[in-house]
Formats: sequence, C-alpha cells, structure tokens
Amino acid sequence: MGLTEVVYKIRSSHYPLCQFTEKNPGAKVLINQAAYDGDTKVARYLVTILGPPEPTRELLQLFDKLVERHELVRNTGDAVTLRCTASLERMRDTNNPAAFALEYFGDGAIVQPSLFRQGYYHARLIVTGKVDLADMLNRTEGGMNGGRYDDFKLIRIDGYDPEQQVNGAFSENLTPKQLEVLKTALALGFYNTPRNVTLDDLSNIFGISKAAVHNRLQAAERKVISKFFS
Repeated sequence: MGLTEVVYKIRSSHYPLCQFTEKNPGAKVLINQAAYDGDTKVARYLVTILGPPEPTRELLQLFDKLVERHELVRNTGDAVTLRCTASLERMRDTNNPAAFALEYFGDGAIVQPSLFRQGYYHARLIVTGKVDLADMLNRTEGGMNGGRYDDFKLIRIDGYDPEQQVNGAFSENLTPKQLEVLKTALALGFYNTPRNVTLDDLSNIFGISKAAVHNRLQAAERKVISKFFS
C-alpha cells in the first residue's frame, strides 16, 4: 500500500500558541506527540516553549483552558517543557490547528515533531496509503470558512520511502543518542534554509549542552556521509 509524507503549515489567529509566536518572532513552541487514542480521541504530548520569560509565563496561565491535564517537566529559564493530555473536543473548542491532523487522519498517521513558529503550526505526517489531496484541501477550506483556521499552506505531499530516510538506511551505524538528535533536528527543520531551529533549541529540548548536541550531530553526519559514499 505504501506510505505518504504530508507536510503543511496552518494558522489560527484565535489560538494562544499561534498568537504567542506571532507576537514574539523569535519564540518557538515544539510539540512531540507521545500517543493518540482513536477510540477515546485523547492525545498525549510534550510541549516545549522557547521564548521570552514574561510572555511565556502569561502563556502558561492559559494551559488550564487549552488541555485537560498538564504538568511541568522542566524549566530552565529560557525553555519550559510540559507534559499534556488533551481531548480532540478540547482542541477543537480552542481552535488548536494541530487538531486537523487528528480529525482528518486519526490514529492512522505518524505525527512527527511539530513546531509553532511565527503564528503558524508546522506539521509533518507519515500516512498509510495515498492521500486524497482534493478532499483534504476541501476539509481545510471548510475549517477556514467556519472560522477555525485563517490560512493553510501545503508544503509537500509525496511518497515516503523508509529506506531513503536516516532511520532506515543508516540507523544501524548510529548510536541511539545520535539517531534521536539527528531525527529530531531533521524533523524540526534544522537542515532547512533558513533553519527553523538552532543548536540552542535542540540543546534545550534534550537537556544537554550545545556542544554535546553539535558533537552528536557531527558524528552522525560523518557516519551517514561515509556510508553513502563508501
């Protein structure tokens, strides 16, 4: 049946994380989804907020309204990580743009680490089978006409070949820590031009020094390049 990669960005001016990253251009909010139960329609995920301290404190006060449950995992001053549980209904009610992937694809999609940046939610999904592009765009248009979303931009939709990905063709040569950092860096746009995240961002996510992140990436890159050209 094959796999399809879907990459898009979506904005809801009513949603606090969109508002936060739009008002604070250097701020980013990283989302790592741990699980989504299609029967109960409840998602569990980690939220890492990278932004100015005062706006971040104001944003944290809103999480009681955004999710059913949340607990502090880490606060380093310039990065705050929360463990959250939210129902799809709550996500819809608060105009969370991340709800679109769960509504449309359900638990049949693998949601990669995603990013709120400059007012948009940037998503990357791996979906079983082909995606009906016209139907998906009609659904997003309905969300915009209904006032839930303000904008939707499809970045890429294409076949996904695991053997061509880092975690397929090269993972046997990488240590678990190297693979984890490299996969996250790739998913969050570290290798984009311009970069969506920095070494400092990755350092805050993993709770290690900037030098340690750089060393793991450099070692992983060397292994991947060496195997590719061997």
